[in-house]
Amino acid sequence: MSGPTGKAVPVPGVDGAPSMMERFLSNEAAGGIVLAAVTLVSMLIANSPLGEAFAEVWKIEAGFVIGSLVFEQSLLHWVDDALMALFFFVIGLEIKREFIVGELSTWRGAALPVFAALGGMIVPALIYTAFNTGTVDAAGWGVPMATDIAFALGVLAILGSRVPAGLKVFLSALAIADDLGAILVIALFYTTDIQADWLLFALVPIAALVLLNRLRVDEPMMYLAAGSVLWFAVLNSGVHATIAGVVAAMAVPGAARLSPTQFTSVCRLTLDEIEACDEPGAHTLKDHRQQHLALGLARAAEYSAAPLQRLEFALLPFTTFVVLPLFALANAGVRVVGGSDVDVISPLFAGVIGGLVFGKPLGITLASFIAVRAGWARLPAGVSWRHIVGAGMLGGIGFTMSMFVANLAFGAGAHSDDSKVAILTASILAGMAGYLWLRATPAPVAQSQE
Repeated sequence: MSGPTGKAVPVPGVDGAPSMMERFLSNEAAGGIVLAAVTLVSMLIANSPLGEAFAEVWKIEAGFVIGSLVFEQSLLHWVDDALMALFFFVIGLEIKREFIVGELSTWRGAALPVFAALGGMIVPALIYTAFNTGTVDAAGWGVPMATDIAFALGVLAILGSRVPAGLKVFLSALAIADDLGAILVIALFYTTDIQADWLLFALVPIAALVLLNRLRVDEPMMYLAAGSVLWFAVLNSGVHATIAGVVAAMAVPGAARLSPTQFTSVCRLTLDEIEACDEPGAHTLKDHRQQHLALGLARAAEYSAAPLQRLEFALLPFTTFVVLPLFALANAGVRVVGGSDVDVISPLFAGVIGGLVFGKPLGITLASFIAVRAGWARLPAGVSWRHIVGAGMLGGIGFTMSMFVANLAFGAGAHSDDSKVAILTASILAGMAGYLWLRATPAPVAQSQE
């Protein structure tokens, strides 16, 4: 855009705007710092004289009444079931975007992160199972399978230019593939008794979402409204409610109504009309035609972005800086001093530590090596095998997703506390190991290595 002198005038959010991937990486990295701070606060409160009162706050019931329908849940469940469904909705948007235009859109690009994600899920689960087969904690095998992208990218952000850009893209794609795997595990293995009537009712909002997509409706609020009904139906069906977020996200259109060239044509014609009907010195409110044209231009700008992009731009900061910190505040507050019952020598503890700290790097590196040697994939430009090992170590930062699965596997009680302390310990160890390893790794090279 040019000013009166003919020189370019920067427009906030337009000129020099970061790409979607850059925006995503910066948000997640900053979110990791906030998440770490909130986790520390939650732990400090839980281990202070205010600990018991703080825990009771999350048990307060809240809900709504519509006629004869009474729906109430504890604040903890509102966070874990409702707000986290929104978080999974954003994950669903990211997964869909990656399959349309991202690293997962082609077999060549998807092969390495997908194989790495599979290895990073299978090996930790096997290690956990080896420690816990035949015990009451055997159901927790899904706990060490997940990677927390916010913390992992936060570590990479600290390392800055010491790591190649390709490694950040690889780790992001790996974490997204990992999230998809975790969603499938939750849907298939961590559900309660199925209520067929509610599950049948869920087909109604699903049909509405499909219809909205087929009609190319690009008003994001329509998808959020139908998704909310789907969430309520799924919550009451016995399938975990967060799955509704992913299903709803898949229906959001990934194509814009106007192409970039169509948008620029509309802009040129509209700007010419605005200039033609200008009345010098007239008050803005008097120029009805100009205002009408300007609003039309704003609508055109909106239509030039896909509903998927608009929702992701709008919701990503909220889920990163509000939803996840609230989840950490509600779930990370485990009492570890003054009468703590946490058992650090239990098979559960050993399984989580072994799975995240050792299983993740082993699984990610081994699966990546097999994929590259078999000719199914290649390493990104500038990324060496040492970088892949370091990314595998950072993959051991399970935190958010691991705690989420732990809630489903163990509910409340001593076993849940054991798992959460183990997750926190493993995440810290994995983060430190990954940071030190990558910091000691030679500077990025210009070409890919195989």
